[in-house]
Amino acid sequence: MRLLAILAALAFTLQIQAQPRIRPQTFSLPNGLRVILLEDHDRPLVRARLHLSLEREAGVARPGLAPLAMRVLGQSDAGAFRLGDFEQLLAGAGIELAPNLRADGLSWSLLARSRDQDLALGLLADRAFRSIIDPTTLEAERLACWRETERLEASPQSKLRQTLESDWTLQAPTLESLTAVTYEDLLAFFARVLRPDRAVLVLQGDLGQEQAKRLVLLSFGTWTVRPEPAAPTTTIATPAPVTVPGPAAGAPAEARPSQAPATGAILRALAVASEPADLSPEARALLALLLPGDPVLFPAQLRLEGMDLVATLEAEAPGTAAVEASLRERLQALTQRGFTETDLRQARSAWSAGRALVGLHPWALVDEAVAEARERAVSPARMEALTIEALNEALRRWLDPSRLRTGVLADPQAVRASARP
Repeated sequence: MRLLAILAALAFTLQIQAQPRIRPQTFSLPNGLRVILLEDHDRPLVRARLHLSLEREAGVARPGLAPLAMRVLGQSDAGAFRLGDFEQLLAGAGIELAPNLRADGLSWSLLARSRDQDLALGLLADRAFRSIIDPTTLEAERLACWRETERLEASPQSKLRQTLESDWTLQAPTLESLTAVTYEDLLAFFARVLRPDRAVLVLQGDLGQEQAKRLVLLSFGTWTVRPEPAAPTTTIATPAPVTVPGPAAGAPAEARPSQAPATGAILRALAVASEPADLSPEARALLALLLPGDPVLFPAQLRLEGMDLVATLEAEAPGTAAVEASLRERLQALTQRGFTETDLRQARSAWSAGRALVGLHPWALVDEAVAEARERAVSPARMEALTIEALNEALRRWLDPSRLRTGVLADPQAVRASARP
């Protein structure tokens, strides 16, 4: 809370120092692609973010499909360029093109000098919807994806975290789920996701509106909706969750077999709560400021990861059930106590201070533009109208016991450390 108070005290100074906000200009292509331009001629650079929302259809909701699809795209030929030539063009022009996968969608972020903007946007379009998917690429990336999953064994906490993830997009895949992905599955996934009418393109930097319209039409004007392949006649069963050290993830605590940890062992309990679908952006922004470091949780820690709240608690080993119950009790104590009007005022001031800095960070402007296009941006008017009752109700819904997925694991390094004299 002291940090929030300090940020609130600096809010006025930061708002004076912040540069005037760039007014967005919007337009759309006939194919449905929405474009937002943030014109800024201070530096000869152009940034772009192409965001595509992910669907939540049961037929494709299996772990490993989305990350495997992104890997295959990244290792495929793009447009008229073979993979090696494509990467050489990027490197030769100093163009940065990075994919990203989250529970709410996939995206590509691009950074280029303004003199290379024609080439850069063309290459982005090549990768996004003109990639040539080779079945042999699928087999190579399937193996690479499984090897990456196996490496989680070296980090039990990372594996437990991915297993507790409630969203299929980010769950750790099993060998069975990766093996089950066919070439037709990938084509169907791309047809559902890589659509211009589901995409938002944000451009920021040294280009004007007429120039942006010309470039976008030239690069993305031929993007059309792909026909989806016929559904397979066989039904693929949902694979079982990955086995992790400790209790079975996601099952009720009372139904789990208890471990017999070594004397002096340190257990780490982990709880993951996915964001409620109807949570307001304003409540989410304030909770992200209020929850980390809240004294009611001590010594547990709560942080925001993507669209999840993740809580951790380390304790000596009275038993896995006891450590897990202690973490749940702290979370429920937080929801029962709730926040006060003072907390709300300080969090609003901290949010205002942070918002005043958005204009100083071009990528933050891009993030904000994407959020506004997807109707997930924080509104200052709604932020001011948010009541303490609404904030505490959002907290209770997010940390509802029925939404929590919990697990416990032993920390071998902590065992060794505790055994030292």
